Amino acid sequence: MSFDNKVAIVTGAAQGMGAAYVRLLSQRGVAVAVADINLELAETVAAGITAEGGKALAVKVDVGSPESCKACVEATVAAFGKLNYLVNNAGLLSAATLPPLQDINIDDYQRVMSVNMHSVLYMTQAAAPEMKKQGGGAIVNTSSIGSWQATGIYSVSKAGVNTLSVNLAHSLAADNIRVNAIAPGTVDTEGMKPIMSVEQMAQWAKMSGQATGEVAGPEKIAAVGVFLLSDEAAFVNGQVFPVDGGTVIRI
Repeated sequence: MSFDNKVAIVTGAAQGMGAAYVRLLSQRGVAVAVADINLELAETVAAGITAEGGKALAVKVDVGSPESCKACVEATVAAFGKLNYLVNNAGLLSAATLPPLQDINIDDYQRVMSVNMHSVLYMTQAAAPEMKKQGGGAIVNTSSIGSWQATGIYSVSKAGVNTLSVNLAHSLAADNIRVNAIAPGTVDTEGMKPIMSVEQMAQWAKMSGQATGEVAGPEKIAAVGVFLLSDEAAFVNGQVFPVDGGTVIRI
């Protein structure tokens, strides 16, 4: 997969799957914007990539703000001259611990929807014009197998990511911009650890239908997303891919 001289933005890139994305992309020659609301952690990730000979820029972004998303894209283009790829990875896993929808605080509801779902649109609206200047590009959104389950506001927000991905793929196809989503299952990330232990994740995976109860490392998820960004996936568009060790079986 050739990524030479390409530029990518990854949101939520200061840890977990986002950090795995920027490392894998950098290893393939991509200049990466490490975009996160936690600038200090983002700078640490970017410094590690630079120390290994890659090109990286730490950018503070609040993905729930259209203005901040636009500024993130502008900073990336100012630093690297263009934009080819976008990974909409930022999200609030803590949403899975909120009360049922009938009891949820409306401020919490709006914040989760803004970060988990609306941000996909905000970042895409900011990034697509720059991709169009390059003759096209590719976008990967992070959904969840929770989008097909009943886990309250988290499910609702991730189901929105699925339909946004399908609709954006259709509307951006004329500009040669592909949009796909991946739906991870249980993943051992920093964001999950306050919610459940690795052992609990494995138990949850088995209860959800996975045969082995395997808990993936973030690199296993990011590797699929990197493939979807690549030219090898040029005819893959508007799809939502479970990356969950066989938890969700759709025939």
